[in-house]
Amino acid sequence: MAKQKKLDISGKTSPYCLSVVEKKAKALSPSGELFITCDNFPAVTTFIPRIAREGGLSMEIAQLPDGHWEIRLARK
Repeated sequence: MAKQKKLDISGKTSPYCLSVVEKKAKALSPSGELFITCDNFPAVTTFIPRIAREGGLSMEIAQLPDGHWEIRLARK
């Protein structure tokens, strides 16, 4: 069974927030999933995809009705 973790970085655009995303992504177990809620377009389109690519993670993005995005990172 996959272990799911949630992280909400809405309203936060600092490099520290992205380092938290990177740290949690690297710590994912083989069947783990990280769900990130975010409202920052550059984080969704550039920074988090780079973290996923460099970490060998699959990534799915869904835009929510309230203007936020939910990003799912998982081990491939």
